[in-house]
Amino acid sequence: MRNRTDILKDLVSFNGDLSALKSELSQYPWDTEEPYFIITRSQLSEVLTKCIDQIITFQSLEDWANMIECRDDLDFEDEEIQEIIFEFSSPEINGEITKGRLQEIVNELSK
Repeated sequence: MRNRTDILKDLVSFNGDLSALKSELSQYPWDTEEPYFIITRSQLSEVLTKCIDQIITFQSLEDWANMIECRDDLDFEDEEIQEIIFEFSSPEINGEITKGRLQEIVNELSK
């Protein structure tokens, strides 16, 4: 069994199948006192670039954001990252995911 931090790293970087990562994480309790891993601006930018480059689909990005959004074992480098994750986890209320929007966010994250 892999340790939780390694699984979270793969999830945050979108390395691997989301269903398999979800299954691996299900072996650990949902609630934690402190985060095991912090999502950085550069990590988010890398995942969004995978979507821009069509390595992952818009639907996969939404599924990924939903897996990350409310996890107690993850934290965010800053509040902007948390807001972006929320945006992509709920496109039905936040607006459709588009390449243009992804590129806009990647540009903003690199500042």
